[in-house]
Amino acid sequence: MKLVESKDARYVTFSKRKLSLFKKAHEFSTLTGADVGVLLLSPSGKPYSYGSTSIETITDKFLAWKLNNSQDVDQANRGKSNVFQAFDDLCEELKFLNENKKSQKMSRKILHPDSEISPDKQRLEQLVALKLRLEEIKKEAKGYKFDLNVDPEPNEGESSETH
Repeated sequence: MKLVESKDARYVTFSKRKLSLFKKAHEFSTLTGADVGVLLLSPSGKPYSYGSTSIETITDKFLAWKLNNSQDVDQANRGKSNVFQAFDDLCEELKFLNENKKSQKMSRKILHPDSEISPDKQRLEQLVALKLRLEEIKKEAKGYKFDLNVDPEPNEGESSETH
């Protein structure tokens, strides 16, 4: 889900969703016999509410329950805030990764505008070519014999005596 960009479309969506949410709340109340209240604030700040009885009665019951169970509610809210914070952190990380990926694609298009082959595929081809070249060098080196026990010849001006 994402925010509807157009302001007019957002208001239309709000109105449609508001009606369907109120309908679901009514169905829930009818099926379960529970007191149900829904309070919404529109994008412009206008309040809307639905209550299976009256919204004031439901909010009074809710506030009374919350006062009687404030310790339990505080502990539950602490746990919820940690979960929501973790979720928000993951969303931010995902957003950062998506933006990073988009900027990488844009820079590739700028650096290689005529390239039909993706830069990742180009890199793979370069690595394969390097590997083949290394294998050729390895084969050539097998023909040489190195004697590591031979002392190097002294340069001119150096004495051959041991110090």
